[in-house]
Order: sequence, then C-alpha cells, then structure tokens
Amino acid sequence: MPYIKDVLIDVITDVSMPESSTTTDHALEDGEQITDHVKADPITITLKGVILDDTEEKVLKLREYREKGEIIEYDYMTALKNVVITNFARDYSSSIKNGYAFTITLKQIKVANVAKFVSVSVPIKQQTKAVTNKGRQQTKKTPTATSKTNKTRYTTPPKSVQKNNGWAGLEGRK
Repeated sequence: MPYIKDVLIDVITDVSMPESSTTTDHALEDGEQITDHVKADPITITLKGVILDDTEEKVLKLREYREKGEIIEYDYMTALKNVVITNFARDYSSSIKNGYAFTITLKQIKVANVAKFVSVSVPIKQQTKAVTNKGRQQTKKTPTATSKTNKTRYTTPPKSVQKNNGWAGLEGRK
C-alpha cells in the first residue's frame, strides 16, 4: 500500500514524474548559442488517486505536512526521500462515497548540513584591544552650525569717487 509519511493512500490512479535540467545559454557574435552550465532541477512527482476518509483525518494530516513544510518520504513504485508537499487538491464527487479524488505534488529538496564547529590549526591572534576603564572623561564640544568658518570677514569696499579723468581713488596724487 502506498503511504505519504504515515497517511495511507487507498488508490493511486496516475503517477507523473518529469525530470528536467536548466542550462545557461549565451549568444556569440556570429549568432551561435553556447551552453556553459547544466544544473539538474529538483524531481517533482504528481500523484492522482482516491482516499477513503469519512472523518477527514487524512486530509488534516496532509494539510499540516504541507503548511509546516515537513520533510517526508514517499515510497511507492519510486522511492523518494526528502520531499515536501507543494500542492494538494481534493475533488468531491458523487461517484466516491466517504472519500474524494485528490491530486498531490511532491518536490524533492536538498537539505544542507550545518557544521557544529570549525577547527583551526593555527592559533588566531586577538584583533581587538582589551576593554579598559578610563574613569570619567571630559567630553569634547562639537562645533555648532552657526560657528565661523572663515577667520576674515568680507566687507564691501567703499564707493569710489569719480573725477573728470576717470581715475577713481587717486584724487590727491600728483
């Protein structure tokens, strides 16, 4: 019997498991395309079937697994570990008594391992200065916005007196 984690699936009518890869393509100056990288996409499997469940206990468990993103295993015709439920749809009809038809999509994920500690073979020097107590310190006054930036003040020059010859400011010279 097929199980999705601990939920018994009564009948599976259709299994679809497409496998694909993604490539990076670049155009060259002469119009050709080159592919320089290929990455395998995660495996997804779509199941269609029937679940007989008059109390809806199975639906609630599958919904909980999908909402929490719980990592589960699927083992029926194809064994997949580390899968999550990405889609779950159910269809009620009069042809199925005390149950429903369903479509569920499972996606295989990769789980990263977290390092517990890092070992360093060479001792590392302390790069910060030790904290010391300097007592009470005088604070520095910060300049205000109205402080003078120039030491000399600019004043307007006195008006010149014009005479007949047009030389300003040279009245008394000979």
